[in-house]
Amino acid sequence: MSIEKKGNKKKLSLFRVTLIVVVILFIGNFINTYRADQVGDRTHVLVFGVDDPDGNSGARTRADTIMVLSLDPKMNNPLLLSIPRDTRVNIPGRKSMDKINHAHAYGGRELLVSTVEGLLEIEIDYYLRLNYEAVREVVDTLGGIEVDVAVDMKYEDPYDDPPLSINIPKGNQVLDGINAMHFLRFRSGYASQDLGRIQAQQQFVQALIKEGLAPWNLIKTPKLLSVFFQHVDTNLTMGKILTMGVNSINLDTDNMTKITLPGTPKMINRVSYIVVDENELKEIKKDYLLNSESVSSQIVIEVLNGCGVSGTAGKFAEVIQGHGYAVEGIGNYDNGNVENSFIEYSSQSKKEVNVLAKKLGISQLIEVDGETNTANVRVIIGSDLVN
Repeated sequence: MSIEKKGNKKKLSLFRVTLIVVVILFIGNFINTYRADQVGDRTHVLVFGVDDPDGNSGARTRADTIMVLSLDPKMNNPLLLSIPRDTRVNIPGRKSMDKINHAHAYGGRELLVSTVEGLLEIEIDYYLRLNYEAVREVVDTLGGIEVDVAVDMKYEDPYDDPPLSINIPKGNQVLDGINAMHFLRFRSGYASQDLGRIQAQQQFVQALIKEGLAPWNLIKTPKLLSVFFQHVDTNLTMGKILTMGVNSINLDTDNMTKITLPGTPKMINRVSYIVVDENELKEIKKDYLLNSESVSSQIVIEVLNGCGVSGTAGKFAEVIQGHGYAVEGIGNYDNGNVENSFIEYSSQSKKEVNVLAKKLGISQLIEVDGETNTANVRVIIGSDLVN
């Protein structure tokens, strides 16, 4: 009986060693193609947590934490941008502006992705949707995360399920999975509750990336990947994760830029919002999120009235110009009135048009040959947007 157990242990150990070797070889394969991946656009990853105590991240609950990790091809200038959950935004398909954290409750991850894309005028390449259970598992697999706790964290909620008891001393601490969850949930002791919590979350993500990229954790790669795909909802593939991991070898996480989307607290119709500072947002997009040329400067737009309501094209042209786009002209749609708004575009403008469409809440996109006059994009306003 004991001999059989020893044999099983040897087989298990051999399996683990083999798996690690395979992973290392797999990473080595990506190192060989690393140079080819160092060209192109920035990569934008939406990371969001859901207030989901049961661990069902697929449920349409509100997004409790929303961040965009933006990486340049050579990993020289990483950005971590936090979006306050009360930020007032246009949510595609909704008739009035709302808090950004409601987007996930209304339409799941797809609607939240579209909302963030419209707000920042970028394309989200990948998303990570996780809950506190995912955080606990990943941190415990890494063996803990070191953070500098800004305040003594003490909080009791006997009515939570299970009862919540937070007790983390101020100063440098190595957090296990449970305390990492508590660290991220805590908000009541900061001078500015939401802002203090956002800064703590940014510090935690920075520390998590740093620990995850540490050479001594390479041996944990198989376990980390298993935990990751078991607890995190994502469109990242294993191959892409390994590629990004290799590309991040020289990433200096200590120099990561951490920004909170600038805005002002305001009460609107008895609801508390954060209203975005558009001028500061433009600077952030120019300095960090966009490539050498703004997507809004790469297309010229013609706005056409397809609903029959006088003045519609002019009004929407002003809206589009307000987002930084060039409008070549306005007019009436030749084929009469239409119910649903749509955008016609030339093939070279596809990426930019995707951003514009999400900004306007238009889902129907039609690729056409050539360009119309000097414009390469035509926006036809139907009765849906007017109504």
